Amino acid sequence: MGYLVFARKWRPQSFDEVLSQAHVTVTLKNAISSGRIGHSFLMTGPRGVGKTTTARILAKALNCEKGSTPEPCQTCESCKRITNGSHIDVMEIDGASNRGINEIRDLREKAMYATALGKYKIYIIDEVHMLTKEAFNALLKILEEPPDSVIFIFATTEPRKVPDTILSRCQRFDFRRIPVSDMTEYLLKEAASEGITLDQRAVSLVCRASGGSMRDALSLMDQLVSFAGKDIKGDEVSELLGLVETNILAELSYLMLAGKTAESVDCVSTALARGYSIEELIDALSVFLRNLLLVASGAKKGLDDISETEMEFLQKIGKSVSDIAVLNILRIITGASAGIRNSNLPRVTFESAVITASKMSVALKLDDLPEVSFRIAEKKTSKKAKKTATAKKEEKQSKQEEISQESSEAISESDKKAEKPVEENTESKSNRQKKSKPAAGESDQTESIDKKNESDTGKKHKEEQEATVEILSLFDAG
Repeated sequence: MGYLVFARKWRPQSFDEVLSQAHVTVTLKNAISSGRIGHSFLMTGPRGVGKTTTARILAKALNCEKGSTPEPCQTCESCKRITNGSHIDVMEIDGASNRGINEIRDLREKAMYATALGKYKIYIIDEVHMLTKEAFNALLKILEEPPDSVIFIFATTEPRKVPDTILSRCQRFDFRRIPVSDMTEYLLKEAASEGITLDQRAVSLVCRASGGSMRDALSLMDQLVSFAGKDIKGDEVSELLGLVETNILAELSYLMLAGKTAESVDCVSTALARGYSIEELIDALSVFLRNLLLVASGAKKGLDDISETEMEFLQKIGKSVSDIAVLNILRIITGASAGIRNSNLPRVTFESAVITASKMSVALKLDDLPEVSFRIAEKKTSKKAKKTATAKKEEKQSKQEEISQESSEAISESDKKAEKPVEENTESKSNRQKKSKPAAGESDQTESIDKKNESDTGKKHKEEQEATVEILSLFDAG
């Protein structure tokens, strides 16, 4: 057998060897131990974090000749065939090249046949999000009610492109990026088994370049061994990968924060002379300033993936600067990052941003700025003087109002004294008039008495007439 790259040679063969995915491996091991094995699984997450590897380990655990177990024996024929990719009942399908409805129809027909060697017929479809809409629809029925011996395992880096009808039929497992600490420990252990030595700075650069992908880190290790042999140093990693060294980023950041404009521009020129592109330099500087901002602000989380070397630089600089100063510079640099990609003169744009950042090296309070503080003090003095003048004016107006009110009250009292005799004369005259004229009530009473007398007189006269008539009638009767 020919040369086997590290990404395949160091691939985990059991659940316990899978890095930083305990939430997935523990669940699968418990499901196998309890016999609660689903018929469809969806593995999602970034590239190179163990999705397909976990799918193969699950296939070995289910089809091991010693029975379904969370710890496959790795020695039986079934485990060896699955490891080599030659097991007839474990089929790995590339979703990008077998994405049509015809391929899915063929898969659906073959799934109805019984297994040949193992207990389960397992279909591992990688990059399943590449299937067409019609292919997904063809999968729905068999995915919902597959034969008892059929298990589907899907792997994808873009779960949003998988239809909801497929997602609802699968048990979903989200894989995470591998932390730098776990990756560093793993690389050093595996490299030692191969007789390869790496210094701390070299491992840090490899982990940072991998972006949390173990497959990328192992591919880089292959390149480094071919480039530098089995004794790998940080300078060699930086030279091969074109990574901006941490000491350059730390120096440039410090010079901008210290307000040393000329030295900052010279540092940029030195970095470009070493072969770094402007895009690489500004991207690396943005990341370094972001980490410095977290250190300066006292953040506890978000720095787990930082190497020890970089952390030393960050802590040394972060002790002497404020988070506001770092934030101002970070805003300028990230703003220039977008302009550089659309500029015909990216170096001019970058150097202008560096000069601007160095001029804003110290973040001052508003009262500490000389010109502004003078204006503020002057404004405060004028406001105070204006306020005092207004108070005096209001006090003077109130006194004038009190004096005018007192004088008006005195005048009104004198007028009242002058009007009093006139009122007395008027009252006596009105009394005399009242005596000379009868009251309205008295006249009405007199009229009622007269009317009563008249009625009494008429009544008496009538009675006398009636009595006379009676007497006359008696005479006539006699």
